[in-house]
Amino acid sequence: MLDDLPNHLSDRTRMVNDYHEVTGDGPVVVWLKSALRVHENPAIDIGLLVAERYQKSLLIYQAIDERYPHASLRHHNMLLDGARDLHSGCKSRGLRYVLHVARDNNRQAVVKTLANSASCIVTDLFPLPPWTHWVRRMAKSARCPVLEVDCHCVIPMTLFGKSVDRPFKFRDATKKMRKRLVQQTWPEIEVTVEPYTGDLPFTPVDIDKLVSDTSARITLLRDCRIDPTVMPIWRERGGELASLAKWQKFLDKNLGGYARRRNNAADPEGVSRLSAAFHYGFLSPMKVAREASAIGTKSADKYLDELLIFREHAWHHVVSTNTPYCSSNLPHWAIESWNNTADDPRTVILSDHQIEYARSPNRLWNLCQQSLVRHGELHNNLRMTWGKAIPHWCETLEQSLSRAQMYNDKYALDGRDPSSIAGIQWCHGLFDRPFFPSLPVMGVVRKRDLETHASRLDMAKYASYVDRHTSPDDEIFIVYGNSLLECFAARVMYDNGVNVLHISKTVGDWDRGELTVEQVNDLPEYIGNRLKSIAEKIQSNKLSRISSDLLRGIPAGTRENLQTESSQGESKVHVTVKDKTTSVARIISMDSIDLFDSLHLDSKQIADLQYHLLDSEPASTDIVGLLPLALWRLAELLWTLCEVDYETSYPVQMKLI
Repeated sequence: MLDDLPNHLSDRTRMVNDYHEVTGDGPVVVWLKSALRVHENPAIDIGLLVAERYQKSLLIYQAIDERYPHASLRHHNMLLDGARDLHSGCKSRGLRYVLHVARDNNRQAVVKTLANSASCIVTDLFPLPPWTHWVRRMAKSARCPVLEVDCHCVIPMTLFGKSVDRPFKFRDATKKMRKRLVQQTWPEIEVTVEPYTGDLPFTPVDIDKLVSDTSARITLLRDCRIDPTVMPIWRERGGELASLAKWQKFLDKNLGGYARRRNNAADPEGVSRLSAAFHYGFLSPMKVAREASAIGTKSADKYLDELLIFREHAWHHVVSTNTPYCSSNLPHWAIESWNNTADDPRTVILSDHQIEYARSPNRLWNLCQQSLVRHGELHNNLRMTWGKAIPHWCETLEQSLSRAQMYNDKYALDGRDPSSIAGIQWCHGLFDRPFFPSLPVMGVVRKRDLETHASRLDMAKYASYVDRHTSPDDEIFIVYGNSLLECFAARVMYDNGVNVLHISKTVGDWDRGELTVEQVNDLPEYIGNRLKSIAEKIQSNKLSRISSDLLRGIPAGTRENLQTESSQGESKVHVTVKDKTTSVARIISMDSIDLFDSLHLDSKQIADLQYHLLDSEPASTDIVGLLPLALWRLAELLWTLCEVDYETSYPVQMKLI
């Protein structure tokens, strides 16, 4: 079957099961997981050729599951951005594209059903669990050929796919293939096939109604079992069109200075910031490599080195192992070194929430973590220094690996990726050599000192870049109250970079209880784990003390900071803190807000300004159990007010059809 494909596609393809002939009457299904683009998409191209060869109809299918690691609003939103462009791109080519979003009343086993009715399934190769498990399980039950296609690497993982212990060895081993492939034009597949019009085991999401419209998208996502506290990066648009425009702009304006500027984390324009586009498959690496290669400058060569050597080295390593996250992937010398320093004293041991929410003893490290949490990105040169600091605050190698991977993957738009795994494990010795003499904790694993890195970085400029708000600069949100709901809401807003001020009020009955094991167990992990970690650190289960800890570092004010100003017959509430006056976007509380008594506003103005974390009178007095509802309400508000209109205005020198 693969013999019928052109070489540039057959080289990228492997059979996943033992069916080698297309015999069924069903459609050819292209199941896209991480190659969310129409341009230069080998999976779609193969689907077209197989459908044309065997006279079958074709279906392009994308599923957004809730079971991937650290599923959240941030990651789901990027996937939906990809879905919107896939929908329009497929429509322009006369292909039928359908989207399934797993959610309440829509958790059908779609892939399993399609595997029993399709004549062939083509899917993009993404070599990480749980995606690898899903493909193998589907292929085992399928009654048709299942093909996996590498859409992520210029040098196909199916052609090389070995783990090489040093990047320079990978460079040497793949030199001939790289030279042949990097400037190869991607052939257009010009065939006409019938779009599949038959029945489906689910109702496809209406992209125009439920994805393109913001309020409808929020409603759709609220039915998903995902974390709403990891909020979208409102200034970052995902999808194929935005990614193509970003690459074109970098190619035209910034690639020329890449070699000189790439290591300066305080210079955000010095790098392409396209790692998320490659992760989600919004952008073809073949296209990028070909166009960068045509430039032929030192900077272009250095960019290609990062793209084709360091990035693809990681992908080929990961595809060759069944346990990519395991510490056993580290070289023997590194494992021996970690064993030798296992009992070395750590000056500070940090709890989970202290590391996750940037409460380390080091200013630069905290800025790195804040960049991940707030903006979903971390400059690659700093990410290595960030990762090598974590072992000093952990009790074991396994804990250090787990924490670094978790907090990268949970927040980074390019997380849950082979490059991320290789990067985290490099910080612990992977793809490296020993450095003598042995040092405390790190042993002979290469050290990258935070203070040394800070000394060569414009810290003020970098801090200003990280500390920028994700909400509108001319507005501030007030959280009024001291209950667990209000304090947790203020914490989530601050962590996500929202400009927020907390104002206290008299403690009520809501705050007099204690957190119980039963309550923690009944909560989603994204809430329960945080409360548990705080309670363990402060050695108290009192809700009032947990609430106080949640407020640490959040700007605080008083009623006296608020005033009403009238202009042209309209009254607006402002807050003045440290001689800076800012317009108040909303005042957020869990119940009625008595702040308005002194602000002299009419009922409509009050209704526009106040926002209750609970949309109705709670039936339960269990404030802990109300947290999920309150946090979803908060996410809905912030998304509506903070989303940035993003137009893909930069001209792209290509067409998608």
